[in-house]
Amino acid sequence: MAKKEDLNLGAGKAEAAASTGSGKGKLLLIVGALVVVLAGGGGAWFLLGGDNKETADVAAADEAPKVEQRDAAYLPLEKFLVNFDHKGGIRYIQTDIQLMAYDPKVLERVERNMPAVRNRVIMLLSDQDFDALRTVAGKEALREDVLTAVNEVLKLTGPDAVQEAFFTSFVLQ
Repeated sequence: MAKKEDLNLGAGKAEAAASTGSGKGKLLLIVGALVVVLAGGGGAWFLLGGDNKETADVAAADEAPKVEQRDAAYLPLEKFLVNFDHKGGIRYIQTDIQLMAYDPKVLERVERNMPAVRNRVIMLLSDQDFDALRTVAGKEALREDVLTAVNEVLKLTGPDAVQEAFFTSFVLQ
């Protein structure tokens, strides 16, 4: 049989073991809670935007000056059929062109000056190289030249000018 002192001593050991065990248990509980809190916070940060590019874009847009976005307006020009010399022979170009501006008043100005605009485009078309026009780069260069020529006739520059010229048909023969 065990003596009373041995029982008391055994109880002390049990208490000591319980206190160290509960210390480790508390530590594990605290670390676990900390992991859960950090994981939850990280998840919330991720889901709610955190360093989200869209949030940064919205903030930058709020700081940037407001620019009025306008719809494009288009004006078709009558069909052009122009002949030009190519290596001693006659070639033809037939094209439809549409002009684009953001201010409809610019296109009204084009309409008021249509004879001068058409004359300038016809002269430009009749002075082209057939071989160059057979390439995409040649057509793109001509498109840019048409845009420049139209704005020169109208004496317009910047945002109050014709912004684009588009070929809606283009035939070489």
